[in-house]
Amino acid sequence: MDTHSRRGEIALLCGLLLADAAFYFVAIPHGIEDPEGFGLDRGLPPSFSARAAAILMALIMGVRLLWVLAGGEIAAPDEEPWNGEAGTGSWRRNAAGIGIAFVFAVVLVPLAGYYLGAACMILALTAAMGERRRLHLVGQPVAVVGLIWLLFDRIFSIRLPAGILFDG
Repeated sequence: MDTHSRRGEIALLCGLLLADAAFYFVAIPHGIEDPEGFGLDRGLPPSFSARAAAILMALIMGVRLLWVLAGGEIAAPDEEPWNGEAGTGSWRRNAAGIGIAFVFAVVLVPLAGYYLGAACMILALTAAMGERRRLHLVGQPVAVVGLIWLLFDRIFSIRLPAGILFDG
């Protein structure tokens, strides 16, 4: 792979790590208020899942950055069956993924709640990434949302947003 692609991936990973750090050190402290004296004896604080996600993403991107800096192979551009030119469709899928995630966060969760919104988002993302098998299109959202429900609702006793349609 050429040096230009390697530098591009390094720049992208550095930018994403900076955005993740801003989320962890700025957005979480100013956006999620943990009650005074909240400790593990009373359950997990409200900021726990956001901090855990930010740390996990930083670890994943940090490992990838170290891999690329050490000279490891970087991903080749995707080819789409309807487009013979390599790499031209990956930005479309990326933009579609960002748009789908935005609609999930801004429209679906407040309106339909986390579980139904997540199922719709996963279905849309799976279809946008090219999956056409019906069992996978339906099975993956059901499996992921089921695991999230089991983990958050049953194990951690954390209620995720129900949305205005189901908030009763």
